[in-house]
Amino acid sequence: MCDLWDGTNLKCTFRGTVNQSLMNEWLEVLQLASTIVYSFDEDALIWQFSTNGIYNSQSLYKIINFRGVIPIHVSAVWSPNILPRIHFFLWLLSKNKVLTRDNLSIRREVEDATCLFCSEKETVCHLFFDCVVAKQLWSYIFECFGFNVGMNFESIGSMWLGKKKFTVHNILTSAALWGLWKLRNELCFQSLPWRDVRVLVTRVAVLA
Repeated sequence: MCDLWDGTNLKCTFRGTVNQSLMNEWLEVLQLASTIVYSFDEDALIWQFSTNGIYNSQSLYKIINFRGVIPIHVSAVWSPNILPRIHFFLWLLSKNKVLTRDNLSIRREVEDATCLFCSEKETVCHLFFDCVVAKQLWSYIFECFGFNVGMNFESIGSMWLGKKKFTVHNILTSAALWGLWKLRNELCFQSLPWRDVRVLVTRVAVLA
């Protein structure tokens, strides 16, 4: 295991070139690998939802009732009726593991740390909520559907607990986050020219 993964970098190389679709899947593997905490300690059973690592019924009760042991959106991320790939993306997003340029700079030097849509520093919060493009997208959704969403990830994730009660809301917001991320990656990796927010709105409509 340590020959392939040192806790920071996945040490694999390719002998040949791959197409962009396979490269995007490889980047998703890297994102998943970045969430692994590697240790040389011996394996042991640990209950991660208590401070001492020992299971107790009180901590389990708190998890079931979402009372602050973990952020509400982390467990609820699997609730919306969406594609598994989007579930995985939302899980990474909830843990701030999506490879925005600020997160990428932790692993290696990044020459340009600015947003692909504007000149501000690219962070998860900025890209999905504070960027002018993101704000236009959330504003458009509000105007069309009356959903006052897009303030932050918590405001979206809290609705996932309602499941059937917020079915349309959950699918729409998940599609908006995923569509924004996919378009951002196309601007970055495929040099797709940016035109206007209507391109993004159309993609979200197709996904939803």
